[in-house]
Amino acid sequence: MEEISVRIHVLGDSIVTAYGSDENNFIGGWGDHLNSFFKNEVPVFVYAEGGRSSRSFLNEGRFINYGIFSKDKFPYGMGPAYDRICPGDYVLMQFCHNDDESKGYGTYVDRLTPLGIPDGHGIYPTVVPDEQMKVSTGEIPPEYVTLLRKNGMAEQEIAVYERKYRELIAQYGEKYWSYDCGATYKGYLKFYIDKIRARGAVPVLVTPPPRQYYKNGKIAAVAGQHGGEDAFGAFPYVRAIRQLGRQENVVVLDLFQRSLELLERLGETTAKSLQSIKDKEGVTIGEARYGRPEKWVEDYDIYWENGNFTVDKTHQNRLGSYLYAAIIADCISEQISNLTQWQLPCASKSMRCPARIRTFIPVMEAAVHHIGIKIV
Repeated sequence: MEEISVRIHVLGDSIVTAYGSDENNFIGGWGDHLNSFFKNEVPVFVYAEGGRSSRSFLNEGRFINYGIFSKDKFPYGMGPAYDRICPGDYVLMQFCHNDDESKGYGTYVDRLTPLGIPDGHGIYPTVVPDEQMKVSTGEIPPEYVTLLRKNGMAEQEIAVYERKYRELIAQYGEKYWSYDCGATYKGYLKFYIDKIRARGAVPVLVTPPPRQYYKNGKIAAVAGQHGGEDAFGAFPYVRAIRQLGRQENVVVLDLFQRSLELLERLGETTAKSLQSIKDKEGVTIGEARYGRPEKWVEDYDIYWENGNFTVDKTHQNRLGSYLYAAIIADCISEQISNLTQWQLPCASKSMRCPARIRTFIPVMEAAVHHIGIKIV
């Protein structure tokens, strides 16, 4: 048996997190499958949790141990990531879906992270958060109510949001990094990069896959889609990640571009079957963690036959998340030579395919260039 000389840590949100077994979940994150592309000697630790941004992940103590996040919270048994990172480890991080300030102000208090104003060349500022930037958790930002009113929210609903976020930020302790504390999206990511390097480990940035919004057969740069579009082009949050990678000499695994190409090649109708589904109330179907198990893939096929669901444009199902994990492993094989010796030539597990898209298995297989995948 080969000696353990490297470990992989994964930080991120609901696109990344590990939801559990393939058998009783429809929904999946690429953190469910990444270990399937590495030898058993390489442990993969997934700290990701749904609804988190680069800012809220820090404020909740999920990265640095501030004494407010413990192993009895999801992901259970893990605790803060930082103290578990060792010299020579690799730390993959994907944050964006919840940082994106173009999707509305509902999560302004805890999640949204400003890009900042780009310079004349479209380069976004990198302002790293520090302790002096933190503000009191005693009150929510006064501008929050004004922003909600501008969005047309009724006063009764605003009161509910105020109460919700007052209780939420109180859990952060005495102070936290607010949306307008001065730090920027690239700055928060650089915070992680600097801390990871201080541990003697290697930071790796992962661009987020697109939400499934199409226009004329192409993924559309709509509001809420990684910043939508600005004067310098589409998907500014993705561009900011690539900028930071060049700026800090950090490897960027471009899951966004690779998954976009796959989704457009499959087409809108077929690509829907890589997604999670919801009931008429907007509740995720097939999420065992919350007491809603469903059998993959038989029950998923039944829902498609009956049509009593809506497609989740953001989150993947077991097959979609498996493919995204495979693409990330494929990018690693191309870009991180020190990890290739620990990779398997073919995934250690197979993934069952929904019946309606089985004829597209060759297209999905072709999206992964250097590592074998098993779609059955």
